[in-house]
Parts: sequence; C-alpha cells; structure tokens
Amino acid sequence: MIADCDTNDIQLDTADASRGVFECQLYEYWQGIHPGDGRLPGRQHFDPIDLGTQHVHLLPHLWLVDVERQPLRFRLRLVGGNVHMTSPFARAGHYIDEFIDTAVRTETLHTSFARLVETRQPEFRRGHPRVPSNRRVRELSRLSLPLASDGSRVDMILNITTYAWKSANEVALKEAC
Repeated sequence: MIADCDTNDIQLDTADASRGVFECQLYEYWQGIHPGDGRLPGRQHFDPIDLGTQHVHLLPHLWLVDVERQPLRFRLRLVGGNVHMTSPFARAGHYIDEFIDTAVRTETLHTSFARLVETRQPEFRRGHPRVPSNRRVRELSRLSLPLASDGSRVDMILNITTYAWKSANEVALKEAC
C-alpha cells in the first residue's frame, strides 16, 4: 500500500504504509492546529492528549526539542519510548550536540534543525541513522515540524521518527562479518 501525504509544503511517499501514515497523520494534525494568517502553531496549540485521542499510536514515536539561541543549540524536552529504545543517547534534558560528532558529518541533525529554524519549514529525512542507535535499525524516517509560541520565531521542534528494522538474518550476517 502506498501512503501519500501530498500538501502544499511537504510530500511523503513510501511503500511502508505504517511509516508513511504516521508522518502524514502528524503533519495533518500540525496543519490543523495552525492559528492562521501565515503564523506557525506554538506549543500552546499542540495538545498531546488531543493528538493521543485521535492517533494514540503516534505518541511513542514523538520527541520535542527546545530551540536555544546564542549559541544555537537544541535540547531534548521529551523523548517517546520508541525513540528512546532505539537511541539510548536520546534523553530528555540532553543537547543534540552532546551525542553527535559534527566533525565527521556534513549533514547532521543539528544542521537539519538549524535549517528548519531559519526557513520555518518542515524537514523530512529518510535513510540510515546518523546518530548512534540500535544496530537493528535498517532505516528511519523523521519528520520535523516547527513550533513558534509567538507564531513567528521557532522555539520548539516537534518530531516523529519511525523505523524499519533489519531482519534477524541481516543482523546475524553483519555480526558474522
């Protein structure tokens, strides 16, 4: 089944229906909480209880990040259970730059978040994990959505990450090599 979430700002298209559907559902929720007039929704508009009543299956995949400026840093505020189990470094209160070595990567979570803060546009990424994670993760999909308490200046990022897992055979082969 192809999940297609095509709106003005972002397109998700994947043959893995659960991952595509999860990102689309969160994106549609985010679109629905926009205050209008070109302003971004803020944390005051995002209600996890409301989201949970509509899409309880999304909650373990969510993580919230506070945006701090001067210097620009990103602090994990909330980390859903599935994200935490996959990346044990991801703990609330920690900064992204504490577990990402920017010297060895040109495109990092930090650069993706910095771009989102500047453009105020959602960021989507699908590919191999770039942050140390559970070795059984074959691929991840991450949708990052800007939140701005004043409607303009991004001060929080709402994320959903879903994972495609390696089969037991893939893990055994990698361990054997």
